[in-house]
Amino acid sequence: MAGTWESQDKILPGAYLNFRTNAPLSITPGDRGIVALLQEMSVGAAGEIYEITATDASKYPEGATAADKLLTNEALKGAKTVLLYNLGTEHTAATLTTALAKLKTISFNTLCYPYDGTGYEENKAMIKTWLDAMRKDEGVKIQAVLANYEADDEAIINVAQGVKLADETELTPAQTTAWVAGQTAGANINKSNTGQNYVGAIDVVPRMTKAEMEAAITADKFIFKVDTAQNVTAVYDINSLTTVTADKGKQFKKNRVIRVLDNVNNDITTIFESNYVGKINNNPDGRSLLRASLIEYFNELQQMNAIQNFTPEDVTVNPGNDSDAVVIDCYIQPVDSVEKMYITVNLS
Repeated sequence: MAGTWESQDKILPGAYLNFRTNAPLSITPGDRGIVALLQEMSVGAAGEIYEITATDASKYPEGATAADKLLTNEALKGAKTVLLYNLGTEHTAATLTTALAKLKTISFNTLCYPYDGTGYEENKAMIKTWLDAMRKDEGVKIQAVLANYEADDEAIINVAQGVKLADETELTPAQTTAWVAGQTAGANINKSNTGQNYVGAIDVVPRMTKAEMEAAITADKFIFKVDTAQNVTAVYDINSLTTVTADKGKQFKKNRVIRVLDNVNNDITTIFESNYVGKINNNPDGRSLLRASLIEYFNELQQMNAIQNFTPEDVTVNPGNDSDAVVIDCYIQPVDSVEKMYITVNLS
């Protein structure tokens, strides 16, 4: 069991973690690459989940059409696995509630809801509420990808532009969420998707001027650009967070940083629950063992260039208020990608 904490009042054994701007952020970092895609299907029963991979597409329901498979194929351009949840031929808020309840106990990295418009705003809000509860109460660190939804939340990516594929198919921003979800799930914690090539796309819909692109990025929207050779790329790997605070600084807008924080949370929970809960003494020797494991883990992250400037002194493990509790302080600095270059050329 895991989650965040404000005071030492938890009932269930588990790892409860908080991440703040100037504080922290198996032993091998956990794998990524799973998308949960909520989609209406022309065949199959509502509530069924089909596990589709790039090497095994045999799990679709019988009679699945090309339209049924389109968004999964877009997600698999970045993801290893798509868990395709069948919402039926039409879905309601009650259908979505059932889906989210089922997904609560399934492991994945990103949730994709490829629907947009006035009829879906309530559903998007429901996903945000569910996601916040998963991250804070359950300690499950995942992100969601939605279209045209200004969530002001580092866990939600707001896609605001569509693309045109090489076969002239135009994908709306809602449909393009599948590609963004796949790239987000599949990206390593030491990688940014800024500039990531959208394989198979030849144009953006609609095209934007530089001023329009700047306005979109300022509003923390995920958009694309196309060059003269018809290469479509992601402009900036950011999420929908707009409100910056002392606890959540500007770096929380960057999805690469969030991937590091989320993976650290999930990995430490796994390390603690698999190797330490009920298995070591809460005395100096036991706490030293836990601290050594965390140092080893963070050193590996540093070797991967996921974090930087880490030293063993950045981890402390102290006894908590209760006899079975410990308090861990970790001070780490996530590595960001070089995404802006300011160049001065002097001519003489």
